[in-house]
Amino acid sequence: MLKKLTLATTIGLLLSSNVFADGLTLTAGDFVQNNDGTVTHTPTGLIWQACSVGQTWDSNTGTCTGEATNMNYSDAIALTSNFAGQTDWRIPNIAELHSLVDLKKSQPAVNKSLFPQTPQDYFVSSSTYTPNSRYQIRVGFSYGDDGYNSSGYIRFVRGATVSPVISLKDFVDNGDATVTHNKTGLTWQRCAVGQTWNNGSCDGKAATYKQTDALKLTADTGGKTDWRLPTYKELLTIVDYSAYSPAVNVIVFPDAPSVQFWTTTQMAGDYYTSNSWYVNFDNGQGSYGGKSNNYAVRLVRGSTAIPPITTSSVDLVPTITATPNPATVNGNITFTATLANKGSGTATDAKLSFALPKNTVSLVTKPDECIFTGLSVVCSVGNLVPNGSITKAVTVKMTKAGGLSFGVTSWSAEKDVNPKDNIARATMAIRK
Repeated sequence: MLKKLTLATTIGLLLSSNVFADGLTLTAGDFVQNNDGTVTHTPTGLIWQACSVGQTWDSNTGTCTGEATNMNYSDAIALTSNFAGQTDWRIPNIAELHSLVDLKKSQPAVNKSLFPQTPQDYFVSSSTYTPNSRYQIRVGFSYGDDGYNSSGYIRFVRGATVSPVISLKDFVDNGDATVTHNKTGLTWQRCAVGQTWNNGSCDGKAATYKQTDALKLTADTGGKTDWRLPTYKELLTIVDYSAYSPAVNVIVFPDAPSVQFWTTTQMAGDYYTSNSWYVNFDNGQGSYGGKSNNYAVRLVRGSTAIPPITTSSVDLVPTITATPNPATVNGNITFTATLANKGSGTATDAKLSFALPKNTVSLVTKPDECIFTGLSVVCSVGNLVPNGSITKAVTVKMTKAGGLSFGVTSWSAEKDVNPKDNIARATMAIRK
């Protein structure tokens, strides 16, 4: 029987991305370019500035001009930004910043079409480096490795925060020396290879291997034989950035050694084929090293595609009112619709459509940004953040008396968690 671990504490890094089957990279398909100098990451709903702080977005060329500013974090947290009509921009935490790294690219390790002119250097996160609280955790966008310091480049983000903290209840004790992480669906061995599970502890010393040998390792644990070496981004999901020596939750992974652990992920570029990625579980930093180095191993099983973390969802809910009600034939009637996003994720490319009854209505006025198709008025709303709303109104004349049901429909680029409430209607009477 499965039983949940019960210690009331928090652990780990919530990887804020949808990682494809290779576990390495985010593709342009995960992003929406908003054509205003911002980019929306659809799996999380986060909206990023395409340019680094200090650069200027050139809408004519679709690129960033000027020099990015390397600055102290103490100065950076005082920055504000009024950009693309929004003022709630902030510095990302380490989970959010990691989501932009593309490990199949280098110099810079990011999609350059989405984030042009990205400096090949360290960007700071809002997450404090636990071993020394004077510093922040940083991500190097030359290759994607972690670091720590009190300064670096800044890229602003906005939207519902993707928490860098995972509750212990997210791990299920399988009662067979393994735990399953509900956020990713991956199952981990609780002991490092070389250690022996002993009623809640891991006895012995972790073995070390060259990466070529680590790739060949498997096991027969919990009645399963498909154990393997994790990818880099998989291994990051069990790092506990609130702890160090080891940087992992020792209730979930008892007696964990504070050493480097291998991953399957090779560095990008032909020049770096002799190096692969590892995670140092002394301080939680990810980096790369020669494949001939001897590092520890923790095996995992499950799909190599980490499913999207359910940190955000879109729930578009329109409402509509009619004025006056009742109305008269050939008199002006204004239908006012408000579209609200009651979900926790940003709705990108949202739209609101007024359906005009055929042969009984004539359009009088509509918003300039809306398109009249003959049977409907379609309004492009753009991106609608969580708890955000927008109102549109159209004015029509009815040519016949009787009852009228006037509807609006909403949709966005994301799958709505409750599509049944994407339609609203206003019922009214038309008198002679």
